Amino acid sequence: MKPPFVVATGIECSAPVIAGGLRRDELRLTSHWDRVEEDLDLVVALGITHLRYGIPFHVVAADAAELDWAWTDRAMAAIRERPIEPIVDLVHFGVPDDLTGFGDPRLPDRFVTYATAFTDRYPWVRWYTPVNEPLITALLSAKRGWWNERATDDRSFVRALDNVATCAVEGMRILRERRTDAVFLQSEACEAFAPLDASDPTHVAHAAHLNALRFIAFDLSYGRPVDARSAGWLDTNGLGRDRLDWFESNGSDAGAIVGLDYYPGNERLVDGERETPAPEPRGFAAVAREYHERYGLPIWLAETNTTDDRAIAWFTELWNDTVRLYDDGVPVEGFCWYSLTDQVDWDTALREPNDRANPLGLVDLDRRRRRLAEPYEAVARAVLRDATPSPI
Repeated sequence: MKPPFVVATGIECSAPVIAGGLRRDELRLTSHWDRVEEDLDLVVALGITHLRYGIPFHVVAADAAELDWAWTDRAMAAIRERPIEPIVDLVHFGVPDDLTGFGDPRLPDRFVTYATAFTDRYPWVRWYTPVNEPLITALLSAKRGWWNERATDDRSFVRALDNVATCAVEGMRILRERRTDAVFLQSEACEAFAPLDASDPTHVAHAAHLNALRFIAFDLSYGRPVDARSAGWLDTNGLGRDRLDWFESNGSDAGAIVGLDYYPGNERLVDGERETPAPEPRGFAAVAREYHERYGLPIWLAETNTTDDRAIAWFTELWNDTVRLYDDGVPVEGFCWYSLTDQVDWDTALREPNDRANPLGLVDLDRRRRRLAEPYEAVARAVLRDATPSPI
């Protein structure tokens, strides 16, 4: 028997520090910080049962010696009072102010203290994302130079990747010790790359590297062996055989769901250096199959969105792709439109503090329903009734 299918949304909670030392905290920028109960009531009104919910690590663990749970206590109590299953993101693109970024060697110990305390404080929480998008976190913070440490070299990138994957492994270990039924929606970008010119060896090699790299965070977190080429690249940049052995010994996929975050532009053509959106993408179903074939685990479409003018068409395409996978026997167990509300400054990936509202949510920042809300509520309520998804 197939497990029940889940329709979810999320509260956007990214909190990186950008150039100038400015933190862009989406919990505050979208005003969820002050509208917790109102937003949770909107989730319930939409017939949505599961909610991706980020805890502000940078706030809770701002003082390493004394964790601050004041806001989180309020939010978690409000969730518990409602028929909502939280999927708790413990880290979502931000670290406490005293850490230099995701490559800071103090991060894993700080995270372990925080994750342990969270789990002991809220033992009723079952679903977790220990670290949201580990690969993307490391890439945008320590290779592309956008966030946090804003580094632009491979060694910094690999150092950050080592840290975030360590946090994912340790987070799952801590949670499994306390809840044998814990569920881990480990989310990551669902991507695919092809050479711009299939006759150019440089383009082919770059695409092959990126197609291997897209699996690295899952491989490390789940204790899977890394392919020889990627292992060599990691070793060259500071993550050697000893660290790979540690991940293989300590990583685990017990209780894991492969969370696939698929957005417009996630399929790209590459030359020797640049990436451009594929003009004819294969679609979510085709790319998701590659992840399922690699890991053999249940999957979710764990994040997607696009602007309001395209949202219904994009949702319909991805929902029907998801249903097709489900009907073909692929263990796809959930779908998440991310996020409940519009977001702020994601049109520049938070790099510019423009305070510009991005129309990506089920509701706008005044909490008025967008056009997608009606069809999304319809599928959520149909799944509640039938326990399975149907095409639209």
